[in-house]
Amino acid sequence: MIKYLKTAKLKNKTVLLRVDVNEPIGERGVLEDDFRIRAIIPTIQFLIKQSCKVIIAGHLGRPEGKWDESLTLRPVAQRLAELLTFKFVETEHGLPDYPVNHLIFFRGNITDLKTSAQVQAVPEKDIVFLENLRFYPGEEENSPAFSKTLANLCDVYVNDAFAVSHRDSASIVGITKHRPSYAGLLLDKEIKSLTSVLVKPKSPFVVMIGGIKISEKAKTLEHLGKKADKILLGGGIANMIFLAKGISVGKSNVESEARETAWHLLQNFGDKIILPLDVVVANSNYDKSSIRVCNIHDVKKDEMILDLGPKSILQFATELKKAKTVVWNGPLGLFEEKPFATGTLALAKIVGAVSSGRAYGVVGGGETVDAVRHAHQAEFIDHVSTGGGAMLEFLSGDKLPGIKALE
Repeated sequence: MIKYLKTAKLKNKTVLLRVDVNEPIGERGVLEDDFRIRAIIPTIQFLIKQSCKVIIAGHLGRPEGKWDESLTLRPVAQRLAELLTFKFVETEHGLPDYPVNHLIFFRGNITDLKTSAQVQAVPEKDIVFLENLRFYPGEEENSPAFSKTLANLCDVYVNDAFAVSHRDSASIVGITKHRPSYAGLLLDKEIKSLTSVLVKPKSPFVVMIGGIKISEKAKTLEHLGKKADKILLGGGIANMIFLAKGISVGKSNVESEARETAWHLLQNFGDKIILPLDVVVANSNYDKSSIRVCNIHDVKKDEMILDLGPKSILQFATELKKAKTVVWNGPLGLFEEKPFATGTLALAKIVGAVSSGRAYGVVGGGETVDAVRHAHQAEFIDHVSTGGGAMLEFLSGDKLPGIKALE
């Protein structure tokens, strides 16, 4: 049985808090978003109120076990300090002489005994923020030695990193073998919110899935499809279903090796699947002069499907408005290019509207969350998940390694 932070008595304990703060970093190390950083603040504040010393551990990008200054967590630590109104301090080894209530970013290697001792020596009213865990080969290898290194820093471990809880990493799985382990407030919310759509979702239950790779979402579609009343498909996933039905999609992005998967989904859920009626197409250079709306049967050989057409938007909106449960993952077109964002943004507003009314709405996946926030709908949706792959895996019915480890 999972132990949740809400019921824990951790007064004066040293807590290693695993978070997911894998935020986009732009040129010159400028942080471009803080959605995931803000999401972990309630857990940090909960631990501070219990007089815990908090050691924050996270990752950024895929440095593959090598120290890469372009993937330092410094900008993330600085932003967290601002949000918590703590003073930011950076150090590699020795502690500076200063009053308490600081957030200390440790650049040093925690496998070094001196650095490890310095981390442990930080006063309890300060917060420690460790450098990118994926700089260490032992993190993604789930090395027992690195798991023990992390465990040696703390009395208690708290997992608040749902977005990477589908990874079998040292800081997600290995450490739980060495210390009492709890689910943080964010992980608690993710588990309960996503479980609610798996266990007796209110009908009509509408699932809306977009994105490119049908292979990544097939298992989730299979699992949710048994419970869903309608399955709305867009993007590359819809393209694959069209191909399975013998409808040409021109030069559209498709996962051609997943043709059998598409056919299988069509066979199992053909009566529930709703596909676009019309689409926005253009040539491969996205030239403005080539952009047009057409019926799905009229896509030319040199055209790409890049967004939903107006009839399709209305069709999808009509089904969403009937729903009492909505799950959405994946953009419905080439959302990052402004001419092709209309369908995704329009339906983001519909999801926000129905979620603020009678429906229970769950949204997840990086680009999907971006769309919801861009459309100013995040506050109206019951649960905006911090996970993409983790959300899909959870909704496929699989037990995530990080959650299983807490049991």
